[in-house]
Amino acid sequence: MSSSPSERLAARGTLTRQIPAFLVIGALGFCLDAAITIALVKGFGVSPLLARPPAFAIVTLINFALNRIFTFGAGQRPWPLALARYVLVCLGGLVVNYAVYAGCLALAASSGLAISPALLTLFVAAGTGAATVVTFAGFRAYAFRS
Repeated sequence: MSSSPSERLAARGTLTRQIPAFLVIGALGFCLDAAITIALVKGFGVSPLLARPPAFAIVTLINFALNRIFTFGAGQRPWPLALARYVLVCLGGLVVNYAVYAGCLALAASSGLAISPALLTLFVAAGTGAATVVTFAGFRAYAFRS
């Protein structure tokens, strides 16, 4: 069944509001993710591969709360089911994100590059960028659907 022009226009308006909100929240999450990863690696001597999961877990919870309220306007609905769905989508995004991050680390090591905070940030960005489209679609269609 096709939608009416007014329904298509409303959906487009929703999307044009959701995408910028998602990107701003994602940028904040990215900065926090990179900061936690760098702090664990440089401040506590944690392996770069092992530093990523705790950073990801913290940022996932923060981004869930922000996206639930500001991006998808689901703040009035019960949050436990949305959180469970959000985490499932995040796990798919994590696979993509972590695979790109690990690939970057492996490429750097094989190229003889020293792992610096700037390089770690770049690798976190590469993983995050690769997962952004997948997670937005999953959050919109599954985690926060009505």
